[in-house]
Formats: sequence, C-alpha cells, structure tokens
Amino acid sequence: MQATFYWTNSIDQKGWALLLILLGCIAIFGCEKSASADEELLLSLEKRDWVEIDLGRFTITVLIADDPNRHPDFNTYQESVALHYQLHCLVAKEQEQRVRTYLEDSKGELSDEIIRTCRHANLIDLADPELQLIRSQLRDYTEETMGRGLIKRFVFSDVTLERF
Repeated sequence: MQATFYWTNSIDQKGWALLLILLGCIAIFGCEKSASADEELLLSLEKRDWVEIDLGRFTITVLIADDPNRHPDFNTYQESVALHYQLHCLVAKEQEQRVRTYLEDSKGELSDEIIRTCRHANLIDLADPELQLIRSQLRDYTEETMGRGLIKRFVFSDVTLERF
C-alpha cells in the first residue's frame, strides 16, 4: 500500500510539473495578442519612411443586376449604386518620384482601371468599407504595369455607397 501511495504521489508531482511547464509555454508563446491588419500597417509605417500620394476623389456609378448570375437587361430597370471615395497610395520615399512620374504619364489608364474594377465588382464587394477586393485588384494591376512592390498599399477614405 505504501508503494502505491508513493507511485500516485510521484504521478501527481510529474503532472504538476508538466502542467506548470505547459502554462509557462502558453504564457510565453500564446498570450501575445495578434495585431490586426491596420495595426500591422501602422507598425510598418513607423519602421519605414513611406510617402502618401493622393490619387484623387472618385465617384463611380455601377449598374447592379438583380440576379448576380446573369448579365443585366438594359431594357428593364436595374438598380444603380454610386461609390464615392478618396484614393491614396503609399510608396517608399526613395520610389516616390518614380511612382509620381508613372502616375502622371498613365493617369488615364489608371483611372480607367479603377472604374473597370469597380464596375466589375458585385454589390457585396462594393459595400465592403475597406474595399478589399478592389484594393487587391488595383495592386495586381499596378504590379503588372509598374513593377512589384512600388506601391506598398492603396488607401481608401471617406467611402460611401449610395443606392438609387
């Protein structure tokens, strides 16, 4: 009986030791709060010297089909929405002049791509306050035309979606 008590007692000590080690690992590795995308952007802005370039104020009217699985019938009434926003891009300070030159030289093409991207989006994507799909597609477009990594991020502000 005494041997059994000793065995049980040693399991309890091992269990407590393992539990304390596990809690220590959780405290060290698991308690750090993950940063949101906006917090990560702020942290990266503090670490890097980025410049904000104003791309302008946009108002884009989009015809929305009542059934997203079919093309709109232009002979019948369809719902329309207007998407309003201010657009900026963030670039590295050393690339600012290169990006500004590109934006000046190809302002029409970029504006056309912005309009095309918005008009091909569905209502759910247009209603997203962060316009994530549109931001992603604009980034893909600029990486193809300008080169990878020149525009670090597109920033939409004052976003409103007006239905009529």
